Amino acid sequence: MLSFKTPLLVVSLFWAAAAAAETSSNLCYNGSFNSTNGPLDGWNVNYEWMGNQNFMKNHEACTMLPSYKGKSNVLWVNPGTQARVESKPIPIEKGVRYKCTMDLIADDSRFYFKCYKWEPGIAPHPDPHLSELRRTYKSEAYTGGSGGGGWKTVSFYLPMEEISELAWQHYKDVRFATIYMCRYRGGWYVTNVRVEKIPGTYKVVKTPSPKPAVGGRTPTPVRKPAGPKVAPKPSIIEADNEE
Repeated sequence: MLSFKTPLLVVSLFWAAAAAAETSSNLCYNGSFNSTNGPLDGWNVNYEWMGNQNFMKNHEACTMLPSYKGKSNVLWVNPGTQARVESKPIPIEKGVRYKCTMDLIADDSRFYFKCYKWEPGIAPHPDPHLSELRRTYKSEAYTGGSGGGGWKTVSFYLPMEEISELAWQHYKDVRFATIYMCRYRGGWYVTNVRVEKIPGTYKVVKTPSPKPAVGGRTPTPVRKPAGPKVAPKPSIIEADNEE
């Protein structure tokens, strides 16, 4: 005999299933930083294995905040010089486009899909470590900030709707991609990282040929007089150190 509690149980099960489906549709593992295995489970913050002096203490710059400015489970990265963070590698399917969205607070940033193929000699398997992969491509980056100090939802894509023949020579070998975040001399706050497949596919287009010189001759460049040497300002691109 069904009790009056049965409808409530059915509704509860429905919402639980809906929540599970919503979570599983996010291809970025632990994108909300709320895994029962720990808030940074699946995220790459420790790069000691690389042996790169720029990132030996990278993990010390990464802190999880229970809440910040109205958002829960916020990753705060606050490096002295530079820092990087990568998601767990996401399997990439040929012919499919992907979109990443996230909630961000930062003055500026350099976030993109960083793409990999297998290192030679590594037998393919479904759960690779970054040390088993070789960088082969990266998407166009989101390089803006949040503007005004509050939260901003930003997005970027892999790949764009059109990909050149030259870029395709690298992209065709991609097997995995991570969400890659980096910044030079400045911190950022991020949460709700989502990756999803989007409708449509991409098109490989012919790489434009160099424009012929005027009159068949290569014009002589005009040299400007040398000015005083000025030390370049540090850039967020310097944090994009791949080695």
